Formats: sequence, structure tokens, C-alpha cells
Amino acid sequence: MQLRVPDASLVVLVGPSGAGKTTFAAKYFRPTEVISSDRCRELVSDDEND
Repeated sequence: MQLRVPDASLVVLVGPSGAGKTTFAAKYFRPTEVISSDRCRELVSDDEND
């Protein structure tokens, strides 16, 4: 599979737990290009559990 994503794009992976979102992201994107929803919550609220 070849994936072409234009510069300055936002890719959102959505699906149930265990569907392979993290596996897909790890395979096709560099670690610096991936941010989890937990990390987003942490950035916004200073607490990923909030």
C-alpha cells in the first residue's frame, strides 16, 4: 500500500479499540508525526485524565 498525504494535512484515525489504529500509524508515519488523544487532553488541561 502506498499512502500519499499532502504537506500540512491532518489525518485522523478513528475506530474501536483493537482495530489497528496505532499499528497503522506506527507503520506509515514517523513518531514525530503522531499525537494521541491522551496527549491532546494533556496539552489542553495539564492532566491527560481530565
